[in-house]
Amino acid sequence: MADPDPLSPLRSARKVLAAVEAAEGIGLLEAVAGGPVPAGQLADSFDLRPEPLHALLRVLRWHGVLDDTGAAGWQLSEVYRELLTGPPGSNARALLRIERWAAQDHLNADGVTAALRGRRLPTEIPDAELPALADAMLTGARASAPHLARLPELRDRTSLADIAGGSGGYSLTLCRMFRGLTATVYDRAPMLENAARAVKEAELGDRVRLVAWDLHRDPLAGPEAGEASGPAHDAALLSHVLHLLDRRERVRLLTGAGRLLPGGGLLLVHDFLYEEPPAGSALAASAVDWLALGAAYHPDRRALAAELAEAGFTLRRTVPLPALGTTVAVATRD
Repeated sequence: MADPDPLSPLRSARKVLAAVEAAEGIGLLEAVAGGPVPAGQLADSFDLRPEPLHALLRVLRWHGVLDDTGAAGWQLSEVYRELLTGPPGSNARALLRIERWAAQDHLNADGVTAALRGRRLPTEIPDAELPALADAMLTGARASAPHLARLPELRDRTSLADIAGGSGGYSLTLCRMFRGLTATVYDRAPMLENAARAVKEAELGDRVRLVAWDLHRDPLAGPEAGEASGPAHDAALLSHVLHLLDRRERVRLLTGAGRLLPGGGLLLVHDFLYEEPPAGSALAASAVDWLALGAAYHPDRRALAAELAEAGFTLRRTVPLPALGTTVAVATRD
């Protein structure tokens, strides 16, 4: 028997992902999450042509995403129901939304090609995508925050600077977990609109403040950021932000975070950080993201330590988070 085409798994994965993303994009996955829905009802609800819809439903069944219950209609399979409708903070649908946007923009071959030729594709989220992505990032941050809360260095802190880190999800979750903590969320104004709704629902308006701030244009200290001069917080968090920037911008951002902190202030950098990931692993794949974004280095501990030192920080330790496939770097301001 001939060996299988080594590209077959790649082709299959891309095609299945495209089908899942299409189903998510039109709202189909959410519609069938609560139980069986007839195909005709789905077609009418979303104004879809019946023939291609039925073909999509069959493809999703073949790949274990949907179950066909017969007369009752279509529903999420048990595996995907658990994956996509789990408890708050574990909803993988949020990740699907982020990945769908990213795949259309910088996390693809065009991004890699641009980086190799000294150019960078835009990394700003399109305005039309902001509402769904803001909610998705909020969900992702809420899932990550409890892992950060286990760090002993964070427990005695009283004021957190949450810098462009997930539509306020970190601040909301950590303030609930630590009663003595207040937080300021620094993010783009459109992202803060979503954060404001979440803060109101959580009844944390007296402890979570929102400051409009642009990652590429605004300093992190001074009147432009809504802060008085001098340290404003005793802890700061950068989550999945540094990989959006080149080296000069990374150091600028780290330096700005330092201005918000006193000597000994805590900085947590939550991102993909590794030395030599296993071949074929998710971490190895994430390196493509960095290259596509124009970051011409692999984010290992030594490189991050050097940039932290240049910005006035000392890297104390790194903490792998296996459940998230990421790492937290713990640093203090000199």
